[in-house]
Amino acid sequence: MHDIRLKGFKKYNRIDDILPNFLKEIQELPFETILTENSLKRIVASDILSPVNVPHFSRSAMDGFAIRSETTFGASPNSPKIFKLVGKLSACETSSIGISTKDVIQVATGSPIPPNADAVIKLENTKRLENQIEVYFPVTPGQNISKIGEDIEKGDLLLSKGHSIRPQDIPLLLECSINELKVIKKPKVAIFPTGSELVHPGSPPEIGKIIETNSYSIAALSEIYGAQPFRFDIVPDDLILLQKAIEKGKMYDIIVFSGGTSVGEYDLLPSVISSYQNGKMIAHGFAMRPGSPTAIGFIDSKPIFCLPGFPVATMISFEVFVGPTIRTMLGAKKLDIKPLLYAELSKNIPSELGRRDFVRVSLEIQENKIYATPTRLKGSSLISSLVKSDGIVEIPENVEGLEKGMIVPVRLFPIW
Repeated sequence: MHDIRLKGFKKYNRIDDILPNFLKEIQELPFETILTENSLKRIVASDILSPVNVPHFSRSAMDGFAIRSETTFGASPNSPKIFKLVGKLSACETSSIGISTKDVIQVATGSPIPPNADAVIKLENTKRLENQIEVYFPVTPGQNISKIGEDIEKGDLLLSKGHSIRPQDIPLLLECSINELKVIKKPKVAIFPTGSELVHPGSPPEIGKIIETNSYSIAALSEIYGAQPFRFDIVPDDLILLQKAIEKGKMYDIIVFSGGTSVGEYDLLPSVISSYQNGKMIAHGFAMRPGSPTAIGFIDSKPIFCLPGFPVATMISFEVFVGPTIRTMLGAKKLDIKPLLYAELSKNIPSELGRRDFVRVSLEIQENKIYATPTRLKGSSLISSLVKSDGIVEIPENVEGLEKGMIVPVRLFPIW
């Protein structure tokens, strides 16, 4: 890559021309075995098949009486059939008593079905007469019974490779006696904020100094996308110190820098990376707003990202480039975890051909319609514009603006 400092970008790369090929070079990480109870949001490493039937015994689906269904045929409120009550089972009891054609056994929801019974009649469709039961309606074979394997059969596919574990998946796995499972290891992300103008949060900034916040947003986003973040101290604009930071970063799966990637005299990172024998800048400068100075590449086969220093541009660039890289390392089915909905634009949004715009919008419901309103078209340093927004509307490179009244897709900010 040529040094563009003080010269500007000769051209801007299109995201779709670079990112898909970049992701093809990303390797999935190995798996580890963890307890199912601790697996929320982890990515399944291989298909999971059920080793058991669920339920593993036939059980009553409601409170009532276990009965032989053929003995109830013809029963009605005007002509009830009468049976002898020969036992009572709770949900945890079993019975060795075989039901005859004249018998019933009282069962609770979840009770094992006694021998010879093939149906359960609802409690409300009967009347108790001391040790006898009047039955007012017929039942069919299997009625009100959860049969063996009705929910899950042995060998059924429970979860497929690349699935992200949700709260409802955990009880499913545990019910199938899967107490441990293989998941892809979390990528370790090394995060380096750069810039001699930066000071730590809590330090009163002098004129010309800026409180460093990007490493915190990058760490938070890394966790949301499924990685394990490691924040490092501020790196000043110094070649030697930047090289030392890169050497530290090579011990991790992904390296992320913020700042130092534009075209100014002190934007050193891309040239530092290119100077490494095993360093390669894939692209520097993208046709996008915000985030155009983003640079991506590899160091010793480890993906390295140089994100812009302005907070909004940092977060947008992370979601465009770093987020999908994390998900690819995890072998996840979904690279984009942001929920999608459609809304009607309340205002025109201008844009330029040849550039992808990521427009911050807020959402409002009026008269059962969802409206999207731009909170900011410019200003990648204004983090409050993201806080006031609910999501992003992308304007593709081949579209010159969006008009009021159009129905557009809105990618909501991920909240995990």
